[in-house]
Amino acid sequence: MKKSVLVLILLAVLIIIVSPGIVGKLAENAVDENLHWAARKSGELIVTSKGFDRGWFSSEGQHRVELAEGGLRTAMTSATGSRSDALPVLLINTHLDHGLIPVSSMSREEGSLAPGLGNAASTLAVEVGGGEQIDIPGTIYSKIGLGGDLDSHYIVEAGSQTVDGGEVTWQATTINIASSAKTGNVEFEGDVGAMTFGNDQQIVSIDGLTFVGQQAPSSYGFNVGNIDFMMGALSSNAGGQAAGGMQGLSVKASSSVDGDLAAAAMRLEMSGQTIPGFGDISVIADLGFSSIDAAALGAVSMRLDGLTGAPDPEQIMIAAEEELKDLFAAGIDVGVEQFDVALPMGTIQMKMTIQIPASDHAAFEWSSLLLDTVASLDVRVPEALVQLASSMNPQAGAIIGMGYLKKEGDLYIMDADLKQGLLTINGAPIPIPMGAFQ
Repeated sequence: MKKSVLVLILLAVLIIIVSPGIVGKLAENAVDENLHWAARKSGELIVTSKGFDRGWFSSEGQHRVELAEGGLRTAMTSATGSRSDALPVLLINTHLDHGLIPVSSMSREEGSLAPGLGNAASTLAVEVGGGEQIDIPGTIYSKIGLGGDLDSHYIVEAGSQTVDGGEVTWQATTINIASSAKTGNVEFEGDVGAMTFGNDQQIVSIDGLTFVGQQAPSSYGFNVGNIDFMMGALSSNAGGQAAGGMQGLSVKASSSVDGDLAAAAMRLEMSGQTIPGFGDISVIADLGFSSIDAAALGAVSMRLDGLTGAPDPEQIMIAAEEELKDLFAAGIDVGVEQFDVALPMGTIQMKMTIQIPASDHAAFEWSSLLLDTVASLDVRVPEALVQLASSMNPQAGAIIGMGYLKKEGDLYIMDADLKQGLLTINGAPIPIPMGAFQ
């Protein structure tokens, strides 16, 4: 009995005292691996490790995260008018308590004795031109599992900060992310508190946002999963006068793979976007894609990932023409169940379906795509809106005269169908120029 007790005591000593030095390197590698995995998945980031200053029980390290050459970096330089080499860099400063039982973590907030490779506390800063650093509020607390999985919690307490002559205020925020560098699975959820950005000229306020979702890699080279995002009211005030805003935004999106077919769906609801001098606009969009060849979609995704900068549609068609041919030759269904735009004078309603049947890959030609497509479009426009458009532009009235819009009650409708290259609008055949099939 005494020997057993001694063995247990010795084992505890080895785990608590000896393991931190041995496990420390594994924990540091796990942090590096997860950050670099996230960068690879985004395709837009470069992560550089500045190394760890490793002690026996804890280590200190820094990672630099910057935008890689690509569409996002190009957009940032264009939007800000900055040089490409002057874009800000995100700094992640990490204190890592390591060991199978990280006892040193108990001296700080969110410490834990849960078994693993270690616990980490990271703070964030932005490095701007001239080497100036701006601290980002909050701390990321992470737990590194024995298999290298990372469970992170970003916690921000309510506060305020003066930036460039203005003040930024925020309420408490919590973001949770669980990721695995080995499987690629990611689960995330967040509750971001209300924020206000203001100076003497303008004040912008957001009533907070929430999100939850998960992503997992498919065997075809792209991720599938879902996300549910909701943002509260957004308001802008300039000189004491309302300068636009929005009552709320909700986005639900999902994607999946079943066998060799992929599908995706999205529902967007934007309410009360205020346009000064015009009024409020609300939008509801519900659309889906199904019967997509997953292998062909993966090939298109890989081809587009290899493009640099911000390619326009023509460049995309040239670069990925063969992959896109395979995608459309396999067939695809598109459905817009609802697309409503609510305006002060009424709501425009639209529904649409597009069915592209599968065809012979070897014989596929773009000229045959329109001939094979089966589509329908239903549009309903309030009479008041049509009258307003006609008064502003006489050419809008010609659409009614040509029969493209037909009056029914207090609405104008368009019922269009496309089948075997024949387009009909409100029952009347409409000739399509032969050049459309070339």
